[in-house]
Amino acid sequence: MFDEPVIEISTKEVTAITPDTSVAKAIGIMEKNKFHNLVVLDSKEIYLVNIQDLIIAPSAESYVDGVMFKPHCIDKDTPTIDAICELIDSGQRAAPVVTDNDKLVAIVTYYDIMKRGAESLILKDTEVTRVMTRKPVCVETADSIGKARSIMKKNNIGRVLVVDAKDKLKGIVTGGDILKKIYKPKRKMTVGELKGENVPRMEQPVSLIMSAPVITADTDANLAEMANLMQEHDIRGVPIVKDEVPRGIVTILDIMKYLRELKEKAMINVEIQGALDEEYKELADRIIETDVRKIAKIANRVHWIKIVIKKERDRGGGSYYKIGVHVKTPDKLYVGQSEPGGTKTMIAKRGAGEVEKREGKRRWDFVDVLKDALLSVEGQIEEDKKRKQIRNRKYY
Repeated sequence: MFDEPVIEISTKEVTAITPDTSVAKAIGIMEKNKFHNLVVLDSKEIYLVNIQDLIIAPSAESYVDGVMFKPHCIDKDTPTIDAICELIDSGQRAAPVVTDNDKLVAIVTYYDIMKRGAESLILKDTEVTRVMTRKPVCVETADSIGKARSIMKKNNIGRVLVVDAKDKLKGIVTGGDILKKIYKPKRKMTVGELKGENVPRMEQPVSLIMSAPVITADTDANLAEMANLMQEHDIRGVPIVKDEVPRGIVTILDIMKYLRELKEKAMINVEIQGALDEEYKELADRIIETDVRKIAKIANRVHWIKIVIKKERDRGGGSYYKIGVHVKTPDKLYVGQSEPGGTKTMIAKRGAGEVEKREGKRRWDFVDVLKDALLSVEGQIEEDKKRKQIRNRKYY
């Protein structure tokens, strides 16, 4: 999962400026290239500036050294999933990518990660309803820009959706829109736009600065599609709609945090109880590692896994194995038991239990018994996941 070195997905042609570059020139470079962040090189030191800081700089003729900052840098060989975690922890939307001796070789941004995410099988298998923020914050078209800004500050969000009186989506306003169009507009919003009324800028209707039409997605879309929309249209959030009414919103940060959760969930405590012949040990480790990853992916969250191995002998003196797999998730304890006589599937469901026995071909091979037990649990979790998805579709 996003195991390749971060250098492989990063932007290698880095545009850099010097500390004595004017704010106006830096903004021009960023707008021309659709950059949100720009590298500043001062001798061997690496800095960053972002478009928001440049826009609110005191003077367009001042130098960028007044707003640049020392960023967190990421080593070029860092696995992409770890780079995602480092970006989240640093609070940056981009990071210089460096060698062991701190030489700049690339820059990785949110959009580089979304471009990679658009090809991810993991994200293709994840519906937007899994991570979207439900009941997104909205304002009406006639509400003031000041109200929209206050709502964003109060809720610590970067955008609000704009709807009409019937709750149908009409536009979207971001903090960047307010900065660019209100604080440092290229064209002043004149009183003539409001039929001659002398209305302060922050009291003017949000419809004047909203972006429309809005790039949206349906409730049955997946996260890979969201990542593709974000990097293709240079946006950081996609409203999720049904019948033109907003049902949720997914942001780049939502997707990155979801990937981080998957990494943390992959670090599952697996306890193995019982003796195992040395000849089976290496093969058993490989099977368990592969299937534990499958179980973690299907279940989304796993507290722990316990595998109990019992070696027994039949009447003829031959040995065989009985294996039980116990998987604890936030909702259930799943138990799959396998032995040469067949597979038992046991479901412990918060006090209520049900036992199902599937008779099969009598097999004495350890590998087959182990796989049967693991596949039994995978099947149970998969069935529960499908039932949950059907319930969610009915809800929407």
